[in-house]
Amino acid sequence: MKFRLKQLPGAALATAAALVLAACGPAGGAPEGSAPPAATENADLTVYNAQHETMTQAWVDEFTAETGITVSVRKGKDTEMSNQIIAEGDASPADVFITENSPAMTQVEDAGLFTEVSEAVQKNVPEELRPSSNLWTGVAARSTVFVYNTDKVKEADLP
Repeated sequence: MKFRLKQLPGAALATAAALVLAACGPAGGAPEGSAPPAATENADLTVYNAQHETMTQAWVDEFTAETGITVSVRKGKDTEMSNQIIAEGDASPADVFITENSPAMTQVEDAGLFTEVSEAVQKNVPEELRPSSNLWTGVAARSTVFVYNTDKVKEADLP
């Protein structure tokens, strides 16, 4: 199985990345630790998701609304999903693998199960968010916020 990321329209991926800035709805899906659901036979794409469920669902909903392509999402932890993809090999139903941890992505890359990300998609993602192999790409960034009580900690004492 070779991932068909290069077949996804660049505009849809850019829209998905832009949705990171939008508020997401309440979490849903399978309970923690439960087995991932089987891909629906009617889905056009199958996503293996080890990312935040609400963010991925927002991407899926927007992608389906824009393209009419239906998406089945399997949920799990990053190494659980990467190991499943590797175990399934060429028979994997996965079209897209989303994780927030690059080691899981690298594990699948090292197994030779990705195809090159298209130039149209690459243009939407800054070079520093892509690996040099161009076999996967970053689509979201996170911010870490530090909040402190200014009555107890002075700015000069911040780490």
